Amino acid sequence: MKYVQFDYVNKFSCLAGKCPDTCCKDWQIILDEDAIARYASLPGELGEQVRAAMLTENGETRFRERGGNCVLLRDDGLCPLQAAYGAEMLCRTCFTHPRFTEEYGQTAELTLSASCPEAARLLLEHDAPLTLTETDDGGPVIPNELDPALYPALLAARTASIRLAQDRARPVADRLALILLLARRVQRLLDEGRDELVPVLARRFLGKQYQDRSLVRLARLRSRSGRFFPCWMVLNNMEHLTKRFESMLDAAMRQDAPPAAFRAELAVPYENLLVYFLFRYALKAVNDRQLLPRVAACVFHLLCLRELLDDAGSETALCAAASLYSKEVEHSEENQQLLLKLFRRKTLTWQYLVSVLDA
Repeated sequence: MKYVQFDYVNKFSCLAGKCPDTCCKDWQIILDEDAIARYASLPGELGEQVRAAMLTENGETRFRERGGNCVLLRDDGLCPLQAAYGAEMLCRTCFTHPRFTEEYGQTAELTLSASCPEAARLLLEHDAPLTLTETDDGGPVIPNELDPALYPALLAARTASIRLAQDRARPVADRLALILLLARRVQRLLDEGRDELVPVLARRFLGKQYQDRSLVRLARLRSRSGRFFPCWMVLNNMEHLTKRFESMLDAAMRQDAPPAAFRAELAVPYENLLVYFLFRYALKAVNDRQLLPRVAACVFHLLCLRELLDDAGSETALCAAASLYSKEVEHSEENQQLLLKLFRRKTLTWQYLVSVLDA
């Protein structure tokens, strides 16, 4: 098995009680069968406390909540299970968070969810272009169900998209326009069953002259100066986990105002967020061949985060906004599916996104 992750992942260390937004609140913690078995035999007063905190509904067992927090959360921000027995006593959800792993045949890709404030800080404060590191456990190759033509095509498209995202010679808006156009042309090849031509197209998009010509062709779309209101409506009608997110939407969204600009001083954090989104979601198209809706959703995320900053927004403010946004949007399967459906059905289009790239 090959393991792929960003170069900053191994620097992560949980802040525990010092975390400004503990992961023990705002969502339900579903327990796995192994954890349930361990807690059933946990001795003493703590064991009684843990079992009293467990609730089974609709075939799932979770910890109860109080005031939005897991009832086990102590006043010092620590989990009594981890404090008494170490991380090994946690359920699978709590033990792995904020780590998420996606397996594509013989490759496992690890990301740190930006919903974690410390993971978001490491991501946004990474000054050098993010790089991917690979390790291999040397195990035998096991047959898998990956499409032998589709997977390398999508991998080539994602690699090219990340390189476009990290081209610091171009403004962020230009990079996004090129990434959307690449995804549109790749999607056309995928729809026509010409997967083998995707790597050729991806290489072509990395040429400066090809990019310059493409940006000229995109100029008419970008001159339309679309409004952000449709994106705001999507955000406003999503499932909301916290009142904080609703307040941030109400405070930040100016329905009749033109889009905000990508500030030059935040170009690197924006770049890192875009690379994070592309890495985490683009290859999921192996399941349904729908690359364009996923890339469009990645651009949507970045545009929303741009709009959620006020006029005095700083890197620290962007980090806080990204963490809350990730908790609300990335961790909700309902919200993720809503976005994909809107782009698949062309309720929102890639052309519309291009029209709101520029201030």
